[in-house]
Amino acid sequence: MQFMQGGDMDDMMAQFFGGGGGGMMGGGGGRPRRRKGRDVGHALPVTLESLYNGKSMELEREKTILCPTCKGRGTNKPGLNSKCAACRGQGARIVVRQMGPMMQQMQVPCDACSGRGTKVEAKDKCNDCKGECTKTSQSPLKILIEKGMEHQQQIPFRGEGDQHPDIDVPGDIVIVLQQVKHDKFVRDDSDLHMKQKITLAEALCGFQFVVTHLDGRQLVVRSTPGMIVKPGDKKCLPGEGMPVWKQPTKFGDLVIEFDVVFPERMESGQIEVLRKNLPPPKSLDVEYDASEAHDCFLHRQALDELRKEMEKDEDDDDDARGGGGGGQPMQCAHQ
Repeated sequence: MQFMQGGDMDDMMAQFFGGGGGGMMGGGGGRPRRRKGRDVGHALPVTLESLYNGKSMELEREKTILCPTCKGRGTNKPGLNSKCAACRGQGARIVVRQMGPMMQQMQVPCDACSGRGTKVEAKDKCNDCKGECTKTSQSPLKILIEKGMEHQQQIPFRGEGDQHPDIDVPGDIVIVLQQVKHDKFVRDDSDLHMKQKITLAEALCGFQFVVTHLDGRQLVVRSTPGMIVKPGDKKCLPGEGMPVWKQPTKFGDLVIEFDVVFPERMESGQIEVLRKNLPPPKSLDVEYDASEAHDCFLHRQALDELRKEMEKDEDDDDDARGGGGGGQPMQCAHQ
């Protein structure tokens, strides 16, 4: 991510109209505007653990700096400036051309310095930077990720951008935090969310399980006596969420959503035990006309699996009949 630098058009117009700061509006020779380098953003992947606990890290990078030997002039000779006199170091000039009845101004590369903005004879060039005015330096950034920082939060480093003779103030380096996906927790502002599977027996009779938190602590989560958990229920552990940025003693909550896993089938003995201990199902007492009733039993298979088998059976029937007509659909058994 990059942020475009400003001020180039102002400098161009000032040069075109004499550089006095008045321009077409006339004006009165105000202070020249300081040119600032462009800001540059870097995306930094961070784990949820780092955002919870905080972390210090160092980001390696190469930085362009003014040559320390010639101070960015391109030459070591006192009084000799490397800036091109023709374009005043801009690397470009404004030319005016007549296009019929109109005048058109255009920006073209400076022919005196080939668009570089600097011009030093070979014999006068700085021995260290060879007249380039700048050098590359290793300049790592020390980044402090504070507890509670968030996804896409920015950490600016003022004036740490590349240096160049044509700018007065280096731009900023902006670190943009990019939280990577966690395998257990989902963050929602200062809250944490997670899902937990429990069996039907645990949902009815109680449970306990261990959650390893982002700081390594083990939370033993227990149901309260007599509590029944339904599928999709959400329970809360207050104060076990994310720390709030700049408020080290304040935390969000940990929200647990339960997924109750039902058994595939039950034996008759287990059903009898449940009937003795649970309220009887009212649906068994429905009234109906036995002479007109049909017994229909739900299939054990899931709907998608059942339909696939039915389609396969129909295809097999078609093949057996030589491709004629579809098979008979499944029907209820007559009583």
